Amino acid sequence: MYSLSANYLASHVDEVLELADSDEILVTLDSSDNLMILKESTWRSLQDIVHLFATSVNAERLQQSLQQVRAEYLVEAAVE
Repeated sequence: MYSLSANYLASHVDEVLELADSDEILVTLDSSDNLMILKESTWRSLQDIVHLFATSVNAERLQQSLQQVRAEYLVEAAVE
Protein backbone atom coordinates (compact mmCIF):
# COMPACT_ATOMS: atom_id res chain seq x y z
CA MET A 1 0.00 0.00 0.00
CA TYR A 2 1.22 3.47 -0.85
CA SER A 3 0.69 6.49 1.41
CA LEU A 4 0.56 9.93 -0.19
CA SER A 5 -0.25 13.44 0.94
CA ALA A 6 -3.20 15.27 -0.61
CA ASN A 7 -0.81 17.89 -2.06
CA TYR A 8 1.25 15.18 -3.75
CA LEU A 9 -1.91 13.60 -5.11
CA ALA A 10 -3.07 16.87 -6.64
CA SER A 11 0.19 17.46 -8.46
CA HIS A 12 0.86 13.85 -9.56
CA VAL A 13 -2.50 12.48 -10.71
CA ASP A 14 -1.07 10.44 -13.61
CA GLU A 15 1.50 8.77 -11.36
CA VAL A 16 -1.15 8.05 -8.75
CA LEU A 17 -3.37 6.37 -11.33
CA GLU A 18 -0.44 4.22 -12.41
CA LEU A 19 0.16 3.17 -8.79
CA ALA A 20 -3.53 2.30 -8.41
CA ASP A 21 -3.15 -0.27 -11.18
CA SER A 22 -1.05 -2.44 -8.88
CA ASP A 23 -2.03 -1.49 -5.34
CA GLU A 24 -4.34 0.58 -3.20
CA ILE A 25 -3.30 4.11 -2.24
CA LEU A 26 -3.84 5.80 1.11
CA VAL A 27 -4.07 9.60 0.83
CA THR A 28 -3.24 11.21 4.15
CA LEU A 29 -5.08 14.42 4.96
CA ASP A 30 -3.94 16.86 7.64
CA SER A 31 -7.34 17.97 8.85
CA SER A 32 -9.64 15.03 8.25
CA ASP A 33 -9.99 11.32 7.72
CA ASN A 34 -7.73 9.68 5.22
CA LEU A 35 -8.84 8.67 1.74
CA MET A 36 -8.32 5.30 0.03
CA ILE A 37 -7.91 5.09 -3.73
CA LEU A 38 -8.25 1.79 -5.52
CA LYS A 39 -9.16 0.57 -8.97
CA GLU A 40 -12.86 0.55 -9.81
CA SER A 41 -12.74 -3.18 -10.58
CA THR A 42 -11.33 -3.84 -7.11
CA TRP A 43 -14.02 -1.68 -5.53
CA ARG A 44 -16.78 -3.48 -7.44
CA SER A 45 -15.38 -6.87 -6.39
CA LEU A 46 -15.41 -5.77 -2.76
CA GLN A 47 -18.99 -4.59 -3.11
CA ASP A 48 -19.97 -7.96 -4.58
CA ILE A 49 -18.38 -9.75 -1.63
CA VAL A 50 -20.16 -7.49 0.85
CA HIS A 51 -23.45 -8.20 -0.90
CA LEU A 52 -22.87 -11.96 -0.88
CA PHE A 53 -22.15 -12.00 2.84
CA ALA A 54 -24.83 -9.44 3.77
CA THR A 55 -27.15 -12.02 5.27
CA SER A 56 -26.41 -15.04 7.40
CA VAL A 57 -28.33 -17.23 4.93
CA ASN A 58 -26.07 -16.17 2.05
CA ALA A 59 -22.95 -16.58 4.16
CA GLU A 60 -24.00 -20.08 5.22
CA ARG A 61 -24.76 -21.11 1.63
CA LEU A 62 -21.39 -19.84 0.48
CA GLN A 63 -19.62 -21.73 3.26
CA GLN A 64 -21.46 -24.93 2.31
CA SER A 65 -20.56 -24.45 -1.34
CA LEU A 66 -16.89 -23.93 -0.48
CA GLN A 67 -16.88 -27.04 1.68
CA GLN A 68 -18.44 -29.04 -1.15
CA VAL A 69 -15.87 -27.79 -3.68
CA ARG A 70 -13.01 -28.58 -1.28
CA ALA A 71 -14.35 -32.07 -0.65
CA GLU A 72 -14.70 -32.73 -4.39
CA TYR A 73 -11.19 -31.40 -5.01
CA LEU A 74 -9.74 -33.65 -2.31
CA VAL A 75 -11.48 -36.68 -3.83
CA GLU A 76 -10.16 -35.81 -7.31
CA ALA A 77 -6.64 -35.24 -5.95
CA ALA A 78 -6.70 -38.60 -4.16
CA VAL A 79 -7.74 -40.40 -7.36
CA GLU A 80 -4.92 -38.88 -9.38
